[in-house]
Amino acid sequence: MKTLDEKVEELVKAIDALHESIAHENWKETNRQGFVFGLETYTKKLKELYYEFADIDRELKGLLEKNVPDVSQFLSELRREITVFDSNLKMEKSTKFRENLINETEPMEVPDLYSSLQHKIMTLTLKARYSAERMRTFLHMRKTHYSKKGAAAKNLLELLNEREAEIADLKQKHHELKRKSFLGFVQEKNIAETESEFAKMDKDLNAAVLEVNNSLKIHFSQMAYVEGSFAQLKEKVGMIEAKYENFSKKALEVIKELKKERDYAKTVALDVESETLKMRGEYTKRIISMEEDKQALKEKVAEKYSKEISRLKKDLDERAQTIRKMNLLIEKQEEEIKNLRKGSK
Repeated sequence: MKTLDEKVEELVKAIDALHESIAHENWKETNRQGFVFGLETYTKKLKELYYEFADIDRELKGLLEKNVPDVSQFLSELRREITVFDSNLKMEKSTKFRENLINETEPMEVPDLYSSLQHKIMTLTLKARYSAERMRTFLHMRKTHYSKKGAAAKNLLELLNEREAEIADLKQKHHELKRKSFLGFVQEKNIAETESEFAKMDKDLNAAVLEVNNSLKIHFSQMAYVEGSFAQLKEKVGMIEAKYENFSKKALEVIKELKKERDYAKTVALDVESETLKMRGEYTKRIISMEEDKQALKEKVAEKYSKEISRLKKDLDERAQTIRKMNLLIEKQEEEIKNLRKGSK
């Protein structure tokens, strides 16, 4: 039976493999069949991750210890997103429903939807990596013997919390700088606001064209009286329609470019966050390993000098005993010499 540490390590490897796999794909360039296949594959993998997470979370809570990492909020989000993916998958597979809905025999493809779902899955894998890293750190600290806990362990936890806060702050600054660099330092409206403005302008232009067309109909009924006005009005309508067509083309080009920049910014942000999590995991491992090596070295040095002191003490005791014996022997010989002198007299 696998231990908790082994399960968490396997979970981390599975999450890294899943993120690497989906990061090298581009769903925006795939057709509907490719999108359905990819969504079905990764939804299945996310379900497997969810069950593994839930199993490990139950075992951790069963330890009844303090400082057990709480991942219930992430599990709820993951379960909710898996339900959404299943709904999208069911709708995409229902060809008959789609044909009745849009009255077409050709499959309808939505690249922006495909790209959005891909980014959502990548975001979920990063959140999963962070939650798994919290579990792994907790288990590492739990393995530390009580005699080694104290100031060193406390300092280590404080250092990890400080680094985590710094990473969150840097990530927020990174997102802000990316947003400003792509959308400009002065103009900071998002794509939704821009699209809303374009929609309003489009509506106003449509209203203007409709109003001019209505006026044109009225003038047709009075053509005998207003031939000159009709020619002038017709020219005005042509100008408005030409401007409207030109505006529509430019608006579509701007929206397309903004969406490209948005997708690129999302991809860059996800890549940076993925690298940050990997570096954080390695950093945590190294700190824990250094603390363990330092403690082992202390114990080794203490054991070495303890043996040396015991050996020297034993040697001194033996020498002191030898000296006492020699003193007794000398005293005995002196006594014999005194007795011999007395006998000779």
